[in-house]
Amino acid sequence: MLARNTPHWALFRFSFSQLLKIALIVGVVSGGQLMLQGLAYEKGFNTHAKRAAFAASLSSATALGFIYGDPQDLQDGTAGYMAYRVAGFMGVVTAVWALMAVTGILRGAEEDGRYEVIRSGTFTARQTTLYQTLGFVGVWWAALLLSFALAMLGVRAGHIDTTVTTMLILNLTIFLPGLLFGGFGVLSSQLGLTRGRALLYGFIPIAILFLARGVANTSSSWHWLLNATPFGWMELISPIHGTGHTWIYVITVAAITVGLSGIWLSKRDYGSSIIKASAIVRSKFMLLSNTWQFALRQNFWVLLGWSLAILFMVGLIGSLANAATGAIKAAGDVGTRAAVKLGGTNNLRIAFIGVGVLLAVMVLLAMSITLIGQIRRDEAKQYLDNILVAPQRRSVWLVERLLLGFGVVLLVSLLAGALLQIIAIAQNIPLDFGKVLATSVCAVGAVAFMIGLGTLLFGFLPRLAVYVMYAALTGSFVLTLVDSVYKLDDNFMKLSLFHYTNFNLNQWPDWGTFGWFMLVSTCLAAIGIWRFTRRDIIPE
Repeated sequence: MLARNTPHWALFRFSFSQLLKIALIVGVVSGGQLMLQGLAYEKGFNTHAKRAAFAASLSSATALGFIYGDPQDLQDGTAGYMAYRVAGFMGVVTAVWALMAVTGILRGAEEDGRYEVIRSGTFTARQTTLYQTLGFVGVWWAALLLSFALAMLGVRAGHIDTTVTTMLILNLTIFLPGLLFGGFGVLSSQLGLTRGRALLYGFIPIAILFLARGVANTSSSWHWLLNATPFGWMELISPIHGTGHTWIYVITVAAITVGLSGIWLSKRDYGSSIIKASAIVRSKFMLLSNTWQFALRQNFWVLLGWSLAILFMVGLIGSLANAATGAIKAAGDVGTRAAVKLGGTNNLRIAFIGVGVLLAVMVLLAMSITLIGQIRRDEAKQYLDNILVAPQRRSVWLVERLLLGFGVVLLVSLLAGALLQIIAIAQNIPLDFGKVLATSVCAVGAVAFMIGLGTLLFGFLPRLAVYVMYAALTGSFVLTLVDSVYKLDDNFMKLSLFHYTNFNLNQWPDWGTFGWFMLVSTCLAAIGIWRFTRRDIIPE
């Protein structure tokens, strides 16, 4: 069926190679978290009494179940903590990744005209969809096995008492939502006329089903909802106890069923969709007066989605500050030291909020990478050609896009700070509003540096820019997590962007560091812009 040197193998390999890089990043993030969380727990909770007290504290903080799930596995040692701390959150990550990946190679390729080139050969519509879907399944396995390998590395390094089978099932549990929503991506690619609509048809179920799992874990009267959501099925698998393996088959069968439904529906007219769009399209001239407005129009939904995600995350973490304090205290010296190290203060409630600020900065950095990726997309897909045929300078176009991105990042950071202040007042947490806003401004210094670095890379190595930026972000986050448990050399930590950011909201930030960030980022961006104006336009 997939014999080498055949058109079918070529299509499978093409789809596989397109998705592999991001899949490996997801695998590293998942496996890295399992490794670090396992090593930290094994070091900090080396007695049964400490583990029992920590599990009891987390069980009493029901609000944390909204994010992490049911803490039942905490009674089963380090492996149980790894399942509790990583599986629930990463299950949502793999679901979102899979949906975006599959809709990109299916509906996205059709929308951009690349699908037409593939169909010009001997493939039928269903064959094309089938082999591209198999390419996704291939990278899904690659990401799962990489995560498993990193998790096992942590198990061996920390002498964690667990089995290879348990770790394999745990990693399978994390990635099964990705398989299911990858199949749903095949279906939604046939339902929506554009990739944007296909993503919308997928994101809405993800949000509803995640909220259902959160409600089930925070209210005993609604616990039955776990049976109605794939994110609840993940918990029912119970990889540590090994009592719910039937749910693995349930998710797998559901994924195959949804995926085959999408493949069957793919036999439709090229450029059409199952859910019919209006045949009459009204012209919309909003935000078309100049290139700056056009950039805002083209990226509005992307920017809005990232902004809402950051505000939701900040609001959720801020609202859990009081509930999480008991869990941090129960974690003993290691847990308290980690929270104090990351949050920058001995006040555990404010330290927990500081950890939320760290995560918000990380998402802002990811948002800046997406903005550079959008700039590269416009060049790669030759959208930029339509602008440059007018009397438009390349440098002006790029500067406008960079300023737009930085402006949105700054606005979102300020809104997040204001939201945290409101939540802190509601929970009687003492925060100085002036210091919160100052920290919100200084937090974007690291983001500005990332944008400057991305612009430099875009000028010289446009095809590698996004991947290098993701590597810098991942490395910074891993170094910060490791340093919170195992003290690293200061020279090592200077490689992390988070090393230069203050997360203590009751302390005035270092404006000198912020100034250096802005100066260096401006210089990097200037070099990148200069180079961009002198190189050829590079398509995909």
